[in-house]
Amino acid sequence: MKRMTYLTLAVLAIAPLSAQAQLQQPPSPTATRPVTLPPPSRPPATAPSDQRQEEVRPLPPRPAAQPKPAPKAKPITQPAQPVRPIYDSKGQPTPHMRQTSPGRVLDTRTNRYYDTVPSGVGQQVVPPPAGAR
Repeated sequence: MKRMTYLTLAVLAIAPLSAQAQLQQPPSPTATRPVTLPPPSRPPATAPSDQRQEEVRPLPPRPAAQPKPAPKAKPITQPAQPVRPIYDSKGQPTPHMRQTSPGRVLDTRTNRYYDTVPSGVGQQVVPPPAGAR
């Protein structure tokens, strides 16, 4: 029991010291070594006669740059889709129908749109439901 008491007292005596060590400010990063900056770089020294020759040489005159005209924007065009034949619901060719999108055609005679399904190399109109007329 006495050992346990001494051990507890020793731990309690050391605890404030370890807490105080954690609360101290960290040392400055330059405390262990001096701060030195690199010397400024200087261009290599040239002979005075070389400098005079470079200064005396005149630059060739440049022709005045003409401003280039802005290129005209080309209109965006859809790529030409291959003409695919369109057949009516009975399988007969219908030249008066035009495909508007995949799976849709416009009957130019009546200005009505119809659904289609792929059929061979072309499209075939799906007959409307019986009660839709």
